[in-house]
Amino acid sequence: MTTDNTKNNDRYTINTIEKALDLLELLAEKESLNLLELAELTNRPKSSLFRIITTLENRGYITRSESNDKYCLGIKILDLSKKFLESNNIRHAALAEMNGLLDKYGESVNLGILKDGEITYVEVLEGTHQLRFKDEVGSKAPFHATAMGKVILAYLSDEEMNQFLQQENMAAFTPYTIVNLAELKKQLPVIKKVGYAVDTQENVLGVKCIAAPIFNMYGKVDAAISLSGTIHRINDGNIDAISKDVVFAAKNISRKMGFTGNST
Repeated sequence: MTTDNTKNNDRYTINTIEKALDLLELLAEKESLNLLELAELTNRPKSSLFRIITTLENRGYITRSESNDKYCLGIKILDLSKKFLESNNIRHAALAEMNGLLDKYGESVNLGILKDGEITYVEVLEGTHQLRFKDEVGSKAPFHATAMGKVILAYLSDEEMNQFLQQENMAAFTPYTIVNLAELKKQLPVIKKVGYAVDTQENVLGVKCIAAPIFNMYGKVDAAISLSGTIHRINDGNIDAISKDVVFAAKNISRKMGFTGNST
């Protein structure tokens, strides 16, 4: 039954996009079809349908078999599905571990993902101390000036790392920010060896942050968890214990995300 809501929304739909979505849904159901079969099943003229098919094929959403001229869903659909599952599941997978760190230390706990060449905070649990530091969900973490940024950089390929750092202007946020590319790169193998990164007042004065990498089901690091607090509360006396707990939390989240390998 068509509701009033649907009727009102129909005024804003774009016919060509609807046709393209109908085609994708049909291919998902039937697996592979040629142009004639698609035209018959969608009741569309072959000429207009071919333009839609060509556009989707050029963008990787469908692909054509040279052996039988049949079309099927393309790799871009899988890519989008993977990104959707990972970005939506990671918050759910991480929440218990984040709350565990918050309960134990009372410090702010952050979850960030690597997307479109930037690190975006997708979950932030605010600390319980009166003096605390809190990032905002949706804000960005600079690669060179945050523990989260550095730990993700450490696990990227050289090509990816150089690409992202070229986009970064390496601005100085505090007197302690690393603004020298060679100095930053020198830290990365050490970070990868110990399994976590630290920034001490590199992004915000008076704040120390510890971050560990989160591996997805393919063994790639595209997220991280971090704990942030004042330099007086995160100090030489407890940083080893906190680091171990942050790394342990990241490993548990990685397992929930389907990672079964060795993260060392």
